[in-house]
Amino acid sequence: RVWGVKGNWLRFEPGKLNLNRIRAGHRVWKTDDPHLQKKVRQSFSKEIPVCKKKVSLEVRGKVGEPLKVVATLDSIQVSVLSSIPLIEAINQPLTVDRIKEQMGRLGETPFELEKVTVHFEGNGMLPMKELNQLRREWVGLLQEKLGESSEEAPQRAEERLGSLESILKSIPMSIEGRSESFDFRALCRTPEQVEAALESGVSTIYVDYEDIRRAKEAVAQVRAHGGSQVFLATPRIQKSGEVGFFKVIEQAEPDGVLIRNLGGIDYFRGKKFPLVGDFSLNVANPITAALLKEEPLDHLTISYDLNSGQVLDLLHATPPEWFELTMHQHLPMFHMEHCVFAAFLSKGKDYTDCGRPCDRHQVALKDRVGMLHPLKADVGCRNTVYHGKAQSGVDYFWDFVEAGVRRFRVELLTESKEDSMKVFSAYQDLMAKRIEPEELGRRLKVVNQLGVTSGTLTVLG
Repeated sequence: RVWGVKGNWLRFEPGKLNLNRIRAGHRVWKTDDPHLQKKVRQSFSKEIPVCKKKVSLEVRGKVGEPLKVVATLDSIQVSVLSSIPLIEAINQPLTVDRIKEQMGRLGETPFELEKVTVHFEGNGMLPMKELNQLRREWVGLLQEKLGESSEEAPQRAEERLGSLESILKSIPMSIEGRSESFDFRALCRTPEQVEAALESGVSTIYVDYEDIRRAKEAVAQVRAHGGSQVFLATPRIQKSGEVGFFKVIEQAEPDGVLIRNLGGIDYFRGKKFPLVGDFSLNVANPITAALLKEEPLDHLTISYDLNSGQVLDLLHATPPEWFELTMHQHLPMFHMEHCVFAAFLSKGKDYTDCGRPCDRHQVALKDRVGMLHPLKADVGCRNTVYHGKAQSGVDYFWDFVEAGVRRFRVELLTESKEDSMKVFSAYQDLMAKRIEPEELGRRLKVVNQLGVTSGTLTVLG
């Protein structure tokens, strides 16, 4: 960086400039400004301020009777009862701190706890699931009461729904026969990762190879092992003249297809394959989910734009059986037409003469703090930069299970076979209740976050 300017002289940090590379007449660009950088970073690193409404709780309980929670907000008061009575605790009775912790998990709701008053008789206890349900019930009742207190609420609701009302009414609240077992799925990008998934007993394997011509090879690898389904992923973007990519996938005869764009839906409509809608279809609300479920999609992957609270809202408004949730991934940060591989590792200009260096090299972009972010090319020579550190929504796993989700996905990027098996083993241990979410986070050293940020669709009011 420039340390100072005096007349026509620029002063730099001593020892940081290679004078042998500088010639008279070289042009100079201003490429960085610390003050501007600070302002830009503040614009997205700070939490969006949301005005929270303070709620007081009064909790009453007695062994053998239901737990009662009374929530008070200004002049509004609601009360809820547990569906089961308190039972005598053997070693972990309900405490004030535990109740405050569970009732205070208000996330993206418009409320925050001001105080909690607890009145207990005996050493009673309730399952964690029941406490979470009580919290959701009083929060829902308060939101309903707040809506009723606004004279404009019915009019605004009518304006929002409009012609979409029929779509919302057509959404079933649930589907009977919900399975209690988990459907654990993995997205693999190398044959070694596929091998790790097979040896780990993963039920469904999504294959996303850069060279789509290897699709048939991947299908053969899974079929030879047996015991798992293989789905092939379409490119994230389909442009005019690229229908041939879909034909290659179809000719490989997989067990199903992971659909990432509307062109894929159109091409595979009426084919014999089960189809799964991926995150890029951006299912972020019940209307989008209902519209896409009318297409020939077996189920949908929830959008990465949603935070944990918004995911739960979606699951409560639609049948959770519709969805699959990505719990572990290297988040795709940006997608571009420019091919870095061809630009820096080849003398060619495009796929016709570049020699496909993407098949032989691993490339990463280094950011300002030195973190390496892997770069991947797709079959259309478009490049995606992925975050160098994996992130996981494991902290909310059991909330999602309680809401009805049974399909969970882990996405690999550049992991070796050994590292892939460690990832699979950790999530399998979690689902079998052999470890807690905190232990999984420590074991895999992941960022505990769901989706793109803590929530890009925050409601401001």
